[in-house]
Amino acid sequence: MLSPLSLKKCCTMKYKIINEGDSMQEWLVRENVKLKIVDPKDAESLYEQIEKTRPQLAKFMPWGESTKSVAGERAFLEYCQDRMAAKKLWNASIWINGHPVGMIDLHNIDLNNKHAEVGYWLGGEFQGNGVMTDCLKKLLEIGFDELGLHKIKLMAEEVNLASNAVAKKVGFQLEGTLKDEIFSAGKYHDASLYGLVK
Repeated sequence: MLSPLSLKKCCTMKYKIINEGDSMQEWLVRENVKLKIVDPKDAESLYEQIEKTRPQLAKFMPWGESTKSVAGERAFLEYCQDRMAAKKLWNASIWINGHPVGMIDLHNIDLNNKHAEVGYWLGGEFQGNGVMTDCLKKLLEIGFDELGLHKIKLMAEEVNLASNAVAKKVGFQLEGTLKDEIFSAGKYHDASLYGLVK
């Protein structure tokens, strides 16, 4: 696991944004689409998308049913900020046409071994037009070029065809299948484990 006291100076510099806690930092993905470091002020808009997309989110993500209010989403975003300050998470909201409508992150960050895992979700009305694929490409740039990671992993339920397709589109390689890895929608599901090395 991450040991902040043992981080090398170069890694600390590449993680400068998290040290500073600059919630205004943003990255352009394409016209009208950008990534912005999470801010609790995004909670209302994000929760609106969770409500609209809840059946799909609950099918693949354990938190899809448990997030029940704007206050709960705001508390989660505050938790994310704390995890970022501890250098264990990099998390951004996905903004489309000036509104946050999804999230993408690097979690389980290990700067000693220079690897992390990807997570993401997007409001249903914005799916199907390549937004998440482009956001994931940008996240890989950030992970490899700005955070200095060597490997990024992605895990998706085998039955989540869309998520598996996104992983393959951006170049992730299937490394194996994890039996009964994810509990969602009342039962355990196998997960595909993907990896991408810089």
